[in-house]
Amino acid sequence: MNLSYRKKNDPKRQQLIPEAEQLLGSELRFEEEILLEAAETAAEKKSLEDLKKDLQTAMELELSTIPPYLSALYSIKEGTNLESVEIIKSVVIEEMLHMVMVANLINAVGGTPVIGQFTPDYPSKLPGDVMPQLTVPLAPFSIDSIRTFEKIEHPEGGLQFLSEKEKKKIQQTGAEGFTGIGEFYKAIKDAMIKLEEEAKAKGETIFIPNRNQVTDEQYYGAGGRIITVSNLDDAIQLIDEIVGQGEGTLGTIFSQDYDPQDDDYQVFGPDVEEYAHYFRFKEIRYSRFYAVTDSAHRDSPNKGLPTGQPFKVDWNAIYNFKPNPRLSSLEKGTALYDKSLEFCKTYTMLLKNINDACNGEPDLLIKGITLMYDLKYKAQELMKIPLEDGIHTAGPCFELVACN
Repeated sequence: MNLSYRKKNDPKRQQLIPEAEQLLGSELRFEEEILLEAAETAAEKKSLEDLKKDLQTAMELELSTIPPYLSALYSIKEGTNLESVEIIKSVVIEEMLHMVMVANLINAVGGTPVIGQFTPDYPSKLPGDVMPQLTVPLAPFSIDSIRTFEKIEHPEGGLQFLSEKEKKKIQQTGAEGFTGIGEFYKAIKDAMIKLEEEAKAKGETIFIPNRNQVTDEQYYGAGGRIITVSNLDDAIQLIDEIVGQGEGTLGTIFSQDYDPQDDDYQVFGPDVEEYAHYFRFKEIRYSRFYAVTDSAHRDSPNKGLPTGQPFKVDWNAIYNFKPNPRLSSLEKGTALYDKSLEFCKTYTMLLKNINDACNGEPDLLIKGITLMYDLKYKAQELMKIPLEDGIHTAGPCFELVACN
């Protein structure tokens, strides 16, 4: 299947809307207050050990998006929703790519990436106090799940999706945190730049070249290129690549006036290899690809929505598994428990495989292909088991368990 966002030779590959210098309009006062708080948090003095911890959290943040996306993907019945399957699959591959690249960055600053000792307990908040108002479940493919994915990848976090009542509640409770994944990464980048400047002033550097780096030769995905890190320029490029692929930055599509002469918002078309995740999920929700003439700005003639070629989305062609499956809810010794446990073992082994690859054994990463296929087949096997309520099927738990 030849989807528009997979094309090559694109001058605006994975481009997101540039960061706004100033938020305008009375309707954005709430966002402005939140962003100022986030800026103050980012300005706090960080040590190198703090940076390593923040990068570990970033890796866990990338990991936390994968089970929800895979749950929706696996719930789509075979042979249906072909375009939606390709879109979600491409995003999952990129999230795994991001996790590996953050591991490269952790290694480059002398840290040790740890993958496979943490996984969220769904429904879950995102790690790192990112969008604390957002709760992410494991749920089948649906309009609601796609909207949740849009919130995760939103250029301004989930703020634009909140009602006035929800915004007021956040203000009253004084909830802290980052407005989105892009803002979280910006804080990391700012701290990293400052630490390297301090080290350079002493004739030193915080970076260790060629330390446990995974390269393109070892990565099996097709969701972009692996960036290895030897210096600050590499590190900045890596973070910008992650943010540009869809975790969102503070977008002028929501804060600056629309200018029809400004082609910065023309980020779609046959020359663009991969749209940001936010826009790809929006294509699914509206059952249309973006046209080359579409603008990303919400005040443009197309209101930032896709108007290109339509494709079929059948929201009913799914395995309706019960949301947020848990091993603890199943009776030990039953066939359902045993199958769920086997799925969890495969998931645990997959994370261990990535962990080992990112800690000095990069050639092991190729073995993850088999584990990914096993994960899919075991998930779909579970989803074909009807539950006693007559409404739902079983589903994958995505829990860490002991493995031989």
